[in-house]
Amino acid sequence: MAKLLYRIGKWSFRAKWVVITAWAIILVAIGACALAFQQGYSDVFSLKDTPSQKATDLYMQNFPEEKNPLQGTGVNIVFKAPEGETLDSEKNTEAIQAVIDSLNENLDAITNTTRYGNPITLNPQLEEMVKEQSVAGGLPEDMAESDAKNLSLVSDDRTIAYTTFDMDVPLAADVTDEQRAAINNAMDAGREKGIEVEAGGAGFGDPIVIEEGSEIVGVAIAAIILIFTFGSLYAAGMPLIAAIVGVGIGSLGTTLATAWVTLNNVTPALAVMIGLAVGIDYSLFIIFRYRRELTRMDKEEAVGMAVGTAGSAVVFAGLTVIIALVALAVANITFLTYMGLSAAFTVLMSVLVALTLLPAILGVAGDRAFKGKIPFLERRQAHRPGRSTMGEKWVKFVHKAPGLVIAIVVFALGALTIPASQLHLSLPSDTQSDYTTTQRKQADIMAEGFGEGINSPFLVVVDAHDVNPDAPALSALVAAQKTTAEANGTEFDQKKAAAQASFLYVLQKYSTNVDVKHIQMIGQSDDGYAVQMLLTPESSPENEATNDLITSLRIQQTEVDDATGISSGITGLVPIQQDITNRLSGVMGVYLAIVVGLAIILLMIIFRSVMIPLVAGVGFLLSVGAAFGVTVLFWQEGLWGLVPTPGPIIAFMPIFLIGVCFGLAMDYQVFLVSAMRERFTHSGGKATEGSKYNAVEESVIAGFTNGARVVTAAALIMISVFIAFISQPLPFIRIFGFALGAGVLFDAFFIRMAFVPAAMFILGRSTWWMPRWLDKILPSLDIEGKALEEAWEAEHRDALPSPVDAR
Repeated sequence: MAKLLYRIGKWSFRAKWVVITAWAIILVAIGACALAFQQGYSDVFSLKDTPSQKATDLYMQNFPEEKNPLQGTGVNIVFKAPEGETLDSEKNTEAIQAVIDSLNENLDAITNTTRYGNPITLNPQLEEMVKEQSVAGGLPEDMAESDAKNLSLVSDDRTIAYTTFDMDVPLAADVTDEQRAAINNAMDAGREKGIEVEAGGAGFGDPIVIEEGSEIVGVAIAAIILIFTFGSLYAAGMPLIAAIVGVGIGSLGTTLATAWVTLNNVTPALAVMIGLAVGIDYSLFIIFRYRRELTRMDKEEAVGMAVGTAGSAVVFAGLTVIIALVALAVANITFLTYMGLSAAFTVLMSVLVALTLLPAILGVAGDRAFKGKIPFLERRQAHRPGRSTMGEKWVKFVHKAPGLVIAIVVFALGALTIPASQLHLSLPSDTQSDYTTTQRKQADIMAEGFGEGINSPFLVVVDAHDVNPDAPALSALVAAQKTTAEANGTEFDQKKAAAQASFLYVLQKYSTNVDVKHIQMIGQSDDGYAVQMLLTPESSPENEATNDLITSLRIQQTEVDDATGISSGITGLVPIQQDITNRLSGVMGVYLAIVVGLAIILLMIIFRSVMIPLVAGVGFLLSVGAAFGVTVLFWQEGLWGLVPTPGPIIAFMPIFLIGVCFGLAMDYQVFLVSAMRERFTHSGGKATEGSKYNAVEESVIAGFTNGARVVTAAALIMISVFIAFISQPLPFIRIFGFALGAGVLFDAFFIRMAFVPAAMFILGRSTWWMPRWLDKILPSLDIEGKALEEAWEAEHRDALPSPVDAR
């Protein structure tokens, strides 16, 4: 591996303009194709092979004229009277009418208007219509009145009312800014007359916007860190150029992929966030090694050696990140799989750019690679003989009390992990929007007037085409219909009666759940053999009781289907979201086992050690646990009030956090420990004569001293890039940026720079132990470049080049 990369680095350095031109063509070609063929992103989350998806399929099969629940474009507009007043007053009723009139005049995309209009005047008509339809459908009058009350548009105290309609567009994402403006203007018309007016619903969500400022802030901070690291403007700029090219190709490639597959809006943002961080870091490691090699080689050889050694670490570090991202497919959630593949593709591009384009840029830079020096930084970086660096001082301190260091790290990160036990997962909804948004205010007012369950309706679908007419569970209800038919002298159809009986049976069974506020039929298929029911829970979408209710209902669903022969299901936005959450929670352990297992094997191959991968794995669990803990503390529990709207954590954040944090953690493990392994293998496992340290301790101290500064810079760059995304308007991106920044902070500084060297000091020679049988079956890849170094020294033994001042 090292020799191959050595040749690639040297060739890229020599053929600099060919390489640069090739990458430029690739970037422009992918950009042009993306612009020409992309189909845009979607804000729909879907999930195959789940109960809610099967129920949705059943719904669309029996009601093909209806819209898929996941593609809803409904808009709710809620009105609230001033304190001490009701909406029945003439003044307030006129204010509501002003909103409706404005919508009628300025919004031409209104459809599904059964419950649209001034609720004060419309509600009596609607309730009477529901009663008549329910009684005509065979329901007792008291049930009919209950159904009408449940669909009431006005609260019992007459202070809150709402109206609802659909936007006549295929998807919520297709609602235009002009249409949103028309709704906002209509609400203002009511507000000017003294009532509170708010709006929400799938058709009135804020468009998903990824602001570009985060990338700019992240790159700017990274540039400052790079300047301090190299003391040179030229050197600081090269990793940024390489990273931007890699991320550009990755994000444009993701956009192009929308020509063939449906990708969620957050997909490119995650790819950019991760790609930018690793792209800068990978280039940083290679340039840092290049500067070191310039002290004993000419520029071309130094580039080759840097790519052969540090580049090998880049390949395997990138591979761990890619494995973690691709393994997201085990969740079998389409949008999550595509997110992982998109980010993995961007990381792959970043690796390839670091191995080829970066050497070409160094070739163009030539003697100017480390020019543009900043005087005070140059003096700060100047080496003073006999003076230890901060990294050397720190690792020697760890050597004095490794047990104490491990205890402090375990205690500190373990304590921070405790809040993670309260982790509550959910998906975006109006009830979790920021307090200041009209969507959140609408949801809160609706809950105040009609109960929390108004925001979390379920759609129950019943298909009775295969109903069992002789089912014992339906016999009494069928017999009652037969008696009525005989009394009226009408024809009796037993299967039709069994179908109607099955609908009533479902209503009776589901209504016995204590957390069900109400359930009623709201539509019947043309042939009369299928119905849709509205089930209103007592609890809000994010409440654990809602998830428990879904579980209970599905147990009953199986019992009902078996007893009657019908096919039924529960769907709607809340059950679909809950299925996604449950699926993600269920695969977390499997995903963690796969990612950690593969990475341990990979680390065994790299380091020829059993203990190093185990130490790395334990350290990762500590750091990711602490990242979860602080994320829950701030974003879910609202510690110190720093987060304006605390609430449940986005459901797919944990699995993504585990994957990305693990990949990034292995980055630092590879870069830092490979420097230690390099010293150990080059010394032949023997200590320097007269040294007070043994060979393992020397390798740990020397490797840490050489790598600590660059790893520190790399970690600070990653943290800066991730934290910069907290400014994004999208909650998931904000939380993910915070969690990743925390994860890198804990892993780089607590684990890789304290826990790992301390563990290696305690393990001693066991650090590099591996059974002979395992050593034989694992491939040898020479990531430290030992064979490459030996070959180069043999070739240049008699004619070593003069040192080059690269400071």
